[in-house]
Amino acid sequence: MSKLWVKILAVTGSLACPCHLPLTLPLLLGALGGTGIGSFIGANTGWVYGVATGYFIVGIGAGLYLLNRRQGDQGLACDVPERSAAKRREWTNELSS
Repeated sequence: MSKLWVKILAVTGSLACPCHLPLTLPLLLGALGGTGIGSFIGANTGWVYGVATGYFIVGIGAGLYLLNRRQGDQGLACDVPERSAAKRREWTNELSS
């Protein structure tokens, strides 16, 4: 997934945070007032809090997982060569002579 989806999950997950819902739910109801969705949300506020809390946990968790996962060699600037012990001895002998 691209970094855009990580940002979308993080932002929407933080908006669905249960501590923000007392502020965002009335704004959502005000924007959707008079519609079927607005009346459904107003009648089922408890379910909305439960679903939003679940989405908060899943969204933030998935965003953090996707942000911190390794993506192979994609993020590396260059390959770091590995040297064996024999190569190191050879290299130090060349430097000392």
